Amino acid sequence: MNDIDKELLKEWLEKAEHDLIAASMIIDINPIILDIACFHCQQAVEKLLKTFLLFNGQELIKTHDLNTLLKKCAGIDVDFLSINIKDLNLYAVMARYPEFIAPELEEAKEYYQIALDVKSLVLLKIKI
Repeated sequence: MNDIDKELLKEWLEKAEHDLIAASMIIDINPIILDIACFHCQQAVEKLLKTFLLFNGQELIKTHDLNTLLKKCAGIDVDFLSINIKDLNLYAVMARYPEFIAPELEEAKEYYQIALDVKSLVLLKIKI
């Protein structure tokens, strides 16, 4: 892996970290907008999975579907089969519209923990 590739992966990880920070701040400070916290959890997981795929030489696919990304990751490393994203996919698009009902605090915290678990797995699997 060359320096340009490593820099790109670091940028993806940084953007995922920003989503995690935003989700954490919303959960801790302003839990009235938990749908946005969950959106950031979904975004973090998406970016982390794409980072893993890029690290493994896969072409970047333009999708927000975490199930598709997880399937591709599991095709490379079976440890990704252990990830249960529950309904986190709903927050990629639907949460941005008025008819979507906001989650409860415990659900948002659960999604945040899922995102942290994905982060831990991805960082364990890539060495940059």
